[in-house]
Amino acid sequence: MQCGATLGFHGLIAVAVAFHVEPLAMMLGGLVLTGLLALHQVRRLSNAETVSLKIDPHAVSIELWQGGQPHFYCKYKVYATRWFAILKLIDKQKTRTLILNPERCNSIQSYRRLRYALQSTDRT
Repeated sequence: MQCGATLGFHGLIAVAVAFHVEPLAMMLGGLVLTGLLALHQVRRLSNAETVSLKIDPHAVSIELWQGGQPHFYCKYKVYATRWFAILKLIDKQKTRTLILNPERCNSIQSYRRLRYALQSTDRT
């Protein structure tokens, strides 16, 4: 869905460039650059690495797996909205922010369980 939205947005930009840029050379250059940018964005989205979260309610910590490496966070904050949740992971060395939406989970039920678990064990 994100790839489709990205391509649609770049398509709208290409249409705007085609109708509103006067010199032919500038119009063609703008169309080529828009196409290359769209290609780059779609490749970046398709090659995105998998990030997994594991919530331990007993130890009240979050384990983040990325690139085969585990990272443990004992302090985090959840900002929930109707459509998505923002998870701010706080560590001594760095802070990490994740935007969690239903598309990033395997199913809508797993997304709902994740939101519930995060909100019930919120550690600020």
